[in-house]
Amino acid sequence: MGGSNSLMKGGYVHALQQCLQTRGESTLTQISVGATTTLSGVGRLFDTHTGQKFDFILYEYSINDTGHFASRAGGDASWLLCLHLLIKTAAKLYPQAVLVPLMLAQERHFPLEADYPFYAMQRRVFAQLALPYIDMRAWLSELFLGRKPDWLYADQAHYAAPQATDLVGAEVARRLLALAEGGAPRLDATRERLLATSPHAGVELAYVPAVNLRQFTSGPVELGHAGNRLMRLDYLRLHPGGRLHLRTEMFPLALFVKSDAHHDRVTLRLSEGDAPARAGQIATRHADTDSFSFIYSSIPLPLLWEQTLVRPFGASDLELAVPPAGQTAAVAGFDCFGAGRAGTDPTYLDLISVLFVVDG
Repeated sequence: MGGSNSLMKGGYVHALQQCLQTRGESTLTQISVGATTTLSGVGRLFDTHTGQKFDFILYEYSINDTGHFASRAGGDASWLLCLHLLIKTAAKLYPQAVLVPLMLAQERHFPLEADYPFYAMQRRVFAQLALPYIDMRAWLSELFLGRKPDWLYADQAHYAAPQATDLVGAEVARRLLALAEGGAPRLDATRERLLATSPHAGVELAYVPAVNLRQFTSGPVELGHAGNRLMRLDYLRLHPGGRLHLRTEMFPLALFVKSDAHHDRVTLRLSEGDAPARAGQIATRHADTDSFSFIYSSIPLPLLWEQTLVRPFGASDLELAVPPAGQTAAVAGFDCFGAGRAGTDPTYLDLISVLFVVDG
């Protein structure tokens, strides 16, 4: 599970699979999504769970999380919350698997001498949780004596040349095969360590598929299904005038959407306890819908207004509505999201799920 480096055709995952097959039978299940954060990894774990057992969960969101969180005030704490929610989810669904973080780095962070505080923080966290992380930044920097080969990166964030992906895939395979000999902590043990040390130990989560929220909708709303070679998705489509409104003892941390060329904006109103409601229009069209038929992604709601995800979590009142055609207002967007193109018709919102959290 990871970002676009884990999805590229002919990328390191292809080399990893080839290397593992030389040592015996292995099965690799791909649940990665590009251009998103660890929060989307939480969603994919729930979306794809079938009861199958795994030995390892390879977790590669380091470049993505750096891009989304490192520049924000409180970004370290935001990432830590996402990681701990992911560990809780993975431990619930796959308690006997081993979580293996794979640390890739942007081109500007290639040499170990480059200042990269977010990377140092992630290493500390992984070590505190006794996670057997694979640090490709350190390995490649040491392999090439701190001098980056011209062919290593295709751009600032992607390893693409066959030499690069073969190296990464082979080293990841070598490390996984060594871990298979035993000794790495399983996720049930990792969860116990997390609960003993995490500032977010009391935060509980509930991942609610949008199709289960139909009873809280009004106006033109319908169920839908979409898929591609990587995923199959059920969603709730809100057409202009469609509305979702629910009150809950939990806080909606993130919306998961199937964004396509007909996505534009949605009116959001969110209140917590006695605090004044936050309201406005938020962009729902992902930038990569220009290249793909649809994009699976998540919109962390607190980051629409603040620099951190970390906050008190409690009761909330959430309302989503697709505005009528032609109705415009100032739009807030999260990172890769923007408003749709002028003249796009029809417009709608394809909601996959909502991730709720509550302070226990």
